[in-house]
Amino acid sequence: MRIPINLASQPLENLRPLRTAVAVAALAALVLTGVIVQREARDRSEFRSLIQQRDSLEQSLGSLESEQRELDTWLSAPAAKQIRERSAFLNSLILRKSLSWTQLFVDLEKTLPAQARIVAIRPSLNPSEEVDLDLTAASTTMPPLVEFLKNLESSDQFGAPAVVGQHYPNDKSLEKSISIELTAQYRQERLKRPEPGAEPAPAAEPAPAAPANAVTPASQKESR
Repeated sequence: MRIPINLASQPLENLRPLRTAVAVAALAALVLTGVIVQREARDRSEFRSLIQQRDSLEQSLGSLESEQRELDTWLSAPAAKQIRERSAFLNSLILRKSLSWTQLFVDLEKTLPAQARIVAIRPSLNPSEEVDLDLTAASTTMPPLVEFLKNLESSDQFGAPAVVGQHYPNDKSLEKSISIELTAQYRQERLKRPEPGAEPAPAAEPAPAAPANAVTPASQKESR
């Protein structure tokens, strides 16, 4: 019979679980390091791409600014100024030819209260090729003018009225009326031309006369 004799000063310890835990931790640290390095490389690549895009946009902006300076220089030239003035003159001729003053007065009469009157009318073409009206309306009291603005807002022919000025009578003035200056868009209904071969449309009724409280183009010129 053998008797086991342990001559060690300390008992034998099993270090295998500890070694396994250390190996797993080292492997996890290695994987985490790889993920961090990969993400860092991707972030650096995206950052370089953003820098390149910024440089490209700055170059495009510089090119556009250079073109804008060239256009400003060309537009400030006398020849370009003459072309703009001629274009504005031709647009005014087209507007006067296509705009029916009789229909304009009829449409204004539908929105103008009896106590108010139109003092001046000046049509113009905006960049969208629509008619803008500069109107001056007058009345002895303010409520008819307010009603006139509300009628313009609810009308199908007029839109976006905006008051740009108000004038009140003073003690020294002979005119005792309140006047407002406003702008509004005007959409005049056009008569459709008959198609070739179609039957002619019946004769239209005579256009109504201009309202008494509206001005004619001749009186408009005098008011200016």
